[in-house]
Amino acid sequence: MKKIAFVVLILFFIFTSTTIYAEEKEYELTRISITLEEAKELIPDTLSMSISVNVFGQKEADAINMLGSIDKAIRALNVKYSGGVYSVYKHCWWEKEKKKCSGYKGDISYVFELRESKEQNKILDTVDEFKEKYGEKMNYTVSKPQWQISGKNIKTAEMELKLNIIDSAKEFAKKVSEKLGKNCSVSSIDYDIKRPFWEPVFYRSAVMEKAMIEAPEPKKEEKTINVKASARFICK
Repeated sequence: MKKIAFVVLILFFIFTSTTIYAEEKEYELTRISITLEEAKELIPDTLSMSISVNVFGQKEADAINMLGSIDKAIRALNVKYSGGVYSVYKHCWWEKEKKKCSGYKGDISYVFELRESKEQNKILDTVDEFKEKYGEKMNYTVSKPQWQISGKNIKTAEMELKLNIIDSAKEFAKKVSEKLGKNCSVSSIDYDIKRPFWEPVFYRSAVMEKAMIEAPEPKKEEKTINVKASARFICK
């Protein structure tokens, strides 16, 4: 019984000593938190432009064929785009609480990523030729073209800014170590990234009647990428 009590006493002493030692070590720690920020101006490299086409046909096949012809012409331009998803549905409306239907409507949309401003004229010319061909059976809408920064360039800039923040954090830790007479190191960095924001504006373009369209050239304006970070340090 005395032997068991002696062992328990030793374990209690070890546990108490470890706790006191840990509290002392924790008391010796200095924790610091600061905010670091880096920004970079980038020149846009991609002209973004969206086009939505709407058609009307007496038969479902008529609407599908019109959309198919337009899609074939778009693909033949050899410009970078996404989309091309289409839908065809009955043209219905309510009149005196009764549902009426006549013919079929269809729509298809594209988002273009252009390298040169003049490429938009080629696209608009192509679409407008179908407008002249189909007349009132077709309308199209163009979003306000604007220069944007490609995803690849945004990621490259963000990585560069993140690394700059890490360098700044390490330099700060070095200077604080000298001031406090302790060994300071970075414990964590939390990033907050602010990317350029674009808000498309749409306008009807069915009024364009020229055989050759000369669209205005949007100005390339520098966009800012901002990376802010909360950095935490531990000094021993």
